[in-house]
Formats: sequence, C-alpha cells, structure tokens
Amino acid sequence: MVQNISIDEAIQNVTKIINDAAETSIPKKNTSTKKQSKPWWNQDCQQASKRQKKAWNIFRRYPTTTNLIAFKKARAESRRIQRRSRRISLINYISSISSTISSGELWQKVKKASCASFSKGISALLVNGSIISVSKDIANSIASTLANTSSTKNYPVSFLGYKLKAEKPKLNFDSRSYNPYNSDFTFLELQSCLSSVHKSSPGPDNISYNMIQHLSTDSQKNLLYMYNRIWNEHYFPASWQRALIIPILKPDKDPSNPSNYRPIALTSCLCKLLEKMINHRLLYFLEVNNLLHSSQSGFRKGRSTLDNLLALETDIRLSFLLYFSH
Repeated sequence: MVQNISIDEAIQNVTKIINDAAETSIPKKNTSTKKQSKPWWNQDCQQASKRQKKAWNIFRRYPTTTNLIAFKKARAESRRIQRRSRRISLINYISSISSTISSGELWQKVKKASCASFSKGISALLVNGSIISVSKDIANSIASTLANTSSTKNYPVSFLGYKLKAEKPKLNFDSRSYNPYNSDFTFLELQSCLSSVHKSSPGPDNISYNMIQHLSTDSQKNLLYMYNRIWNEHYFPASWQRALIIPILKPDKDPSNPSNYRPIALTSCLCKLLEKMINHRLLYFLEVNNLLHSSQSGFRKGRSTLDNLLALETDIRLSFLLYFSH
C-alpha cells in the first residue's frame, strides 16, 4: 500500500484505512448542545419545585381559597430553599478559589455558575451595510477578509522587491546524502516524537495523534516507510497542503465585523508528526555543531526570550553602575 504506488495515493489509502478503523472502534458521542445544569440545584430544590407544581395543578383544577393559599405556601417554600442553596453554593465556590487554582479551572467554574450554553458559531456578519447570515456566505466573507489582509499588496515596495528576489531561485534538494541529517528516519525517532506530542485537533483528514499512537507496531513501521519515501523523493503530498481555518473572535471586539477574527489553521497530524521528526533532527545538528548564535533564545530547548530580557536589564544596570562609579 505504501511501496508500489504514488505518494499521494499512499497518503489517501493510509488516511482511509485509519478512518475506517476509527469508525468501527471509536464510539460516537452526541454533538448537540446540552443545557447547562445550575450548580446550586440539588435534591431539595427539585423536591420543592415538584411540590410547587403539584400545588399549582391542584389550584388550577379546583380554584378555591384553600388551594390558593397552599400554592402560595409551596411557592414561597421553593423560593426560600433555592435562595439558601444559591447562597451555600456561592460560599463554597468562593472558598474553593485560591492561589493554586489554574485559570482553566477558574473559568470552568465561572461558566458553570452562569448556567449559560455558549454557542461557538457565528450568527451574522455586517459587511458594507448588508447583514450576512447564511453559513456559506459568512465563511466566504471571513475568507475574503483574511485573504485581503495577508495579500502582498499590503507590503512596502522595498520589501516586496526583496521578497520576489528571494523566492525566485528554485530550491535545490540535491545535497550531500552522506550527511547524518539526510539519512532515513529510524523507528526510534518516530516513537520519540510520537510520545512527546500534545493533544491537538485533527486536520482535514480527521486523524488525531491519539489514533496514530494506537496503531500497531507494524502499521507504524509502514507509516515510517512512507515518511522515508517522502523524505527521499523530495515530494510533499498535495493533501497535506490543505488546512481547516477556524476564525476566533479577538477579545472585546465586535463579532459582526469580519476583520475582528484571527485565523487558526488545523493541518494534518500525519504531516505535523513528520515535521516534528525533521525539526528534532535539524535542531540537534545545529546545537551540536554550535551553528546557532549564543544570543538566540527563542525556540531552543531550555531557553526562552526571557533570557534576552534579563540580559538586557543586566547590561543596563551594569552601565548605570559604571557611569556613577566614575
């Protein structure tokens, strides 16, 4: 399946087989939005509400003064129990907030306390005075806005000339194949990268890291064989050039304006796994051979851009000390 056909066909077949296996083995869950239950609603509130409804039904059928008084008593009792339950729930919630709680847990509690069902969809957009509410038109409008924002016409003329000049030469993949970074990837490299991946949403092929991790050893070795074919034949699969674009509303911005959304691209996890293997190999080669500048801290293991800020602050303080010492 991965040896005697083109790379694009091999990717297509592998994707289909993994998805078919997932369809058979992984249970589906209901994607409908479930109504959020109130965090303070308990058994006492439920019983009091039932007694109130029962008293109302009796009064509705037999509207006497006695039944009206009984209904009002049941309603007042239900309200009293609910107020008491809300107060106790709020006290427990505030008591649970401390310096050790994570921001994720905090916001989870806030959303639960609000009892609201948050919709992630975009209901409507306002473009040139016209309201767009059809899903396809909303997607096209946001895509057009993002394309216009990232268009080369927004670049300065000087940078555009430099960009065209840099992109004109074709990449030369013919290099010294005996160098260690050009050798085939090993199964150990695949396992190492696969064990260090984080939970990520799947791309257009619907394959997640978790699905790749649960493949059999033989299947992972076949996947490695396909990766080495891509590596040696210098061919990037066409299906991996596609991505799912998710528009995320910027904080405190108008949701009806398409320019207030930033895009997140979901690409194939199969592709990202190969990229991770290549990145690990190149970083190792650069670090071992000291090819990175000592001042570069970003995207390096054990270092961060905070190191540069601390170095700058240290130089400023030393300069002040040197100045005042004279």
